[in-house]
Amino acid sequence: MEEINYLRVIAGLLLVLFLPGYTLIQAMFPRKGELDEEFDVLYRVTLGMAMSICVVILIGFILGNPSLGNAPDWDGLSDGGKGYFQTFFVTLSLIGITLIFFVTGWYRGAYPWMANIHPSLARAAPGLRIESELAVAGKYIPAELLELQGLKYDRENVKEKLKEAESRKRSGSSMMKKYYEKREKTLLADLSDIDSRMADLDEMLNHSEEGGGLSADVVQEESIDDDSKKAED
Repeated sequence: MEEINYLRVIAGLLLVLFLPGYTLIQAMFPRKGELDEEFDVLYRVTLGMAMSICVVILIGFILGNPSLGNAPDWDGLSDGGKGYFQTFFVTLSLIGITLIFFVTGWYRGAYPWMANIHPSLARAAPGLRIESELAVAGKYIPAELLELQGLKYDRENVKEKLKEAESRKRSGSSMMKKYYEKREKTLLADLSDIDSRMADLDEMLNHSEEGGGLSADVVQEESIDDDSKKAED
């Protein structure tokens, strides 16, 4: 009886049931908390597993297409008398598509930890005007300031959805009007919550006293760096 290679089994399960879909979800929704504020990680894991199965099925359909002909005969890797639906080509396809999704997610700012590897790999997620390169350069960036920038992005999205709901409410049927009226109320409530949170953050970041607040810490940090550079020159 052939001995089971547990490391190979674990790697295979991850490649088939998790990694392709998870990297796809990361590429589609790069911002933390974008899927859900409380259970964002759970959503990403479950959706990643579901999407992985879809990706595997799609790759299976493509590789199993008879029109592709027989695969090349590579000793120990593939059987030339069969099609491309073989372990080697399935594994290669899954690794390739996972890498594509990963690079796309990195480009969209889904992996801020990449900045720890090299500063040039730092990317900020959409909606955040404060680039992660500042953190790599040693600048102090309060979490409240990052949250405020994210809320501004969310606020614009809610306003766009409100405009869409208003236009559809005018042109739709009576049933559609009721639906979009409810949706409009929900969006207005979301907008109110965002505005309230933004006001709280703005008060924390900008105190009435000159030189106070968390936002001032960033300015002071930058001025200290500038002074030190001038002193070195």
